[in-house]
Amino acid sequence: MAFRLLTLGELRLLNPSSNAVPFPEKGLLILAYLLTHPQRTQSRSALSRLLWDKVEPAQAYTNLRKTLSRIEARQQELGHRFIEITASDIKLDDRTIECDVVELQRPASGDALGDLRALVGLFCRLFLEDIETTNDILSAWIRQQQQQHLTRLRESLMEAIPIAKSAPDIALVKDAALRIFQHNPDDKKIVAVLSGTYSTEGKVQNARNIFDAQKQKLFGTLTLGPDIHALNVVRKVFEKQSGILSAPLYEDKHRSLARAADTGPGRTVPRLVLLPPVESIAGGQPFLPFADALVEDVTIALCSLTSVSVVAPYTAAQIGRHSDKAETIAQHSISYVLDAKLSGDGAQRYLFVQLIYFPNDEIIWADRYDMDKDNLAAQRRQIARRISMAITGQIERNELSRECFERSPTAYHHYLLGQRHLKNLGLPDIRRARKEFRTALRDSPYFSPALSGIARSYSREWLITARGDTELLEEAEKHAVRAIAAGQDMVGGYRELGVAKMLLGGIDESVEALELAETLSPHYADVAADYADTLVHASEPRRALEKIEKAIDLNPLSPDVYLWTAAGASYCLGEYEQALSYINRMADSGLANRLSAASWAMLGNQRRAKAFVRKTRETNPDFNVDTWLAAVPIKEQWQKDHYRDGLRKAGF
Repeated sequence: MAFRLLTLGELRLLNPSSNAVPFPEKGLLILAYLLTHPQRTQSRSALSRLLWDKVEPAQAYTNLRKTLSRIEARQQELGHRFIEITASDIKLDDRTIECDVVELQRPASGDALGDLRALVGLFCRLFLEDIETTNDILSAWIRQQQQQHLTRLRESLMEAIPIAKSAPDIALVKDAALRIFQHNPDDKKIVAVLSGTYSTEGKVQNARNIFDAQKQKLFGTLTLGPDIHALNVVRKVFEKQSGILSAPLYEDKHRSLARAADTGPGRTVPRLVLLPPVESIAGGQPFLPFADALVEDVTIALCSLTSVSVVAPYTAAQIGRHSDKAETIAQHSISYVLDAKLSGDGAQRYLFVQLIYFPNDEIIWADRYDMDKDNLAAQRRQIARRISMAITGQIERNELSRECFERSPTAYHHYLLGQRHLKNLGLPDIRRARKEFRTALRDSPYFSPALSGIARSYSREWLITARGDTELLEEAEKHAVRAIAAGQDMVGGYRELGVAKMLLGGIDESVEALELAETLSPHYADVAADYADTLVHASEPRRALEKIEKAIDLNPLSPDVYLWTAAGASYCLGEYEQALSYINRMADSGLANRLSAASWAMLGNQRRAKAFVRKTRETNPDFNVDTWLAAVPIKEQWQKDHYRDGLRKAGF
């Protein structure tokens, strides 16, 4: 049995007993190179350039001579000659050594599934994956080999797909596709294969975990918007599992309109200004120059893009110093504003950035970056690259969504009126909002945001009236599904479906829908807040509190519903004073009178508890604890019992 060289992953030489044996590292690289070379031979000069391309040729040649001397000595100790060394060449004797990648060089056998199974067995690791080198020529050769191997795996996969029928064969196809996706996440055909296999299995969470792990691998701990191909896979899996059918005629019309918008002569490129960061904390002055330089780096990085026009840093600085920034921004026809602030406490500093769509003052993306002064200089360009990529993706997504709005200005006008009414939690406002959304749909029947708005109005009415009317929730679910089908690029439909499913008792389905909504828009505060509310009902109050605190961090001047959710999570955790603290921050704390009564009762203050019972009776005289708790979906019985105890002690 011959010696065997392992190159996939860690580079090692095994003896005939399959035990690793010591060998000079450069010698192992020479063996790997010759084993992949068609002639199994190479000149001394070429090998010296491969291994030492950053030193003088004479020195590289000397280094090679010393390496070959060590190889020769080691071959004599082992009693095997792997290479023959002459004055000009080094030649491999492949009769004395085998290599794992040789199997990749063999022609296809005609058994597509068998070939794929063999390749998947090999591809646990990439070729020379653990080799760290600064040599450009060596690095390029390793990358070339890795790409050739992935291409061979991909070709074998495509041949196997048409004949993969059984569950084991489909699992093999998925495994191979995942191996390729890990290294080529933009390969659309591979993404389509994953979509099909995960759809067959109905595994939304598995798909999402894969894409989250890949994003983490590619971009580290710095957060980025999700990859659009990954989202397509997760979205298709969810829709197939949930039986949601798209509106193809509308989708085709949308697509052709988008193409016309992109290519037509009237298409204008949106303008973006990145304002210099401001100091929102005391003692942040030493960090400000670094933050300022970072934002300028991002500005320069975006200047090469064709999808957005970037205002130069000098003008951006003038706008930042202007007393009426809003008027100046409007004068210069700027659509997007990146606002940056330093925040934090003690020695810890963060750069908080918000991307704002200026025409309607909407925050479409926000994130926070560590401004550790010791590491910032080294990380500055990396952080700048990630911020610039995130900004670009969010602008492109918002522009696509804006196409839908601008297609029907009348519908958009009524949608905005509905949104304004929906910000209030009173029943008259909720019904006014629904009327405006319906008016928008008369002008544009497939206007996805209006459909989502109607769904939300029904869910809100169910909560406010507390009568347990399931017809309201069924209407909410129906309109959410229509919103998803009408506007595949809109996060609102998934968000509203999650809320409706939760209130109907489908807590697990709700979690899935809201996870997808959060994946689609990870910095959308309202989605995070709804997800937190669902987690409260899923009897996971600790996770819920973490999620709602994220929402509050993204939207510091929080609407009442955020604080209401935070209070509910706190109550479930037995933090009654904290629950009351959140309620006291609400603009209209009367919406949480029942929760206030239960919290005061659990703290032993009957006088305050009974006062809130009276207030509840004034607005909802028919309120019954058992009827209400029977209608409210809560996963674990302990949580219902806990809430019932508080309400009973309060006097309900």
